[in-house]
Amino acid sequence: MVADWVAVAVFVLGAGLALASAPLALAEAAHELARARVARAFDRTFQPPGVRRVELRVARNGREVAQRTFELAHRREGRGARSLVRFLAPDYLRGHALLIVDAGQGEPPDTWLYQPEERRPRRIGITQKRDAFYGSDLSFEDLERPDWERWRVATAAAAVEGGADCLVLDAWPPPGSQYGRLRVWLATAQEGVARIDFFGQAGARPEAEETPQKRLRVELAGAEEERGYLRVRRIEVEALGRNARTELIVERLAIDPGIAASVFSATRLEREGEDLFELAQRHGRESP
Repeated sequence: MVADWVAVAVFVLGAGLALASAPLALAEAAHELARARVARAFDRTFQPPGVRRVELRVARNGREVAQRTFELAHRREGRGARSLVRFLAPDYLRGHALLIVDAGQGEPPDTWLYQPEERRPRRIGITQKRDAFYGSDLSFEDLERPDWERWRVATAAAAVEGGADCLVLDAWPPPGSQYGRLRVWLATAQEGVARIDFFGQAGARPEAEETPQKRLRVELAGAEEERGYLRVRRIEVEALGRNARTELIVERLAIDPGIAASVFSATRLEREGEDLFELAQRHGRESP
């Protein structure tokens, strides 16, 4: 009889613990699902492997004040990634290059900037990554691929953006970011990013947590899918409250999941005349 009561007590205690832990398990599963969805959408929208040529147009007070053209090569390496940016125009920026290396070990990527007049690459520190990317409304940090394993993500709501049904998620970056939170609109039909609102760190300004400092919109209409990635043609970034905008037009895109690692060696930073499309083709393909 005593043994029966003990067995019942053990069962009740175990069932109670299981019921108590169930909400935590469900919350963790929801977090993992949200994080996986936003990571996939970011990769599909912003970081297809291969090479692209981008025209960047900067406007202030409704007037275009600068135009730049650059090529960007990108390669995934497990949790890590490599990106090489080389400017083609205007003439005074030709030869400027940027190499971003993310080893995929949970540390911030290493970013190296080459400017011909300095004759040697220099490393961009964490605080400098908050600086504007060549006078645009993007920052150097915005060029990096997020390490989503270090982010906290939660589903916020459903909404419509640009005529597309979207799932809205909040994403909190790891320490060291200039941002306190991103609110992301994911187009459910295309599994791509339609919009991002960037919120600053609260610090001495509590309103920074509720008022976005920057907004990014992606033109998903007409974006065709190739090898699991979207061929996005246009992205607009608006610095809210400043009448400042930056437009990115993708002029050419060659998606290549097997782009060779040798394309991203440090020596490429200083080779001003190299066409990244030809370089990638010349070096052949490797397994991603």
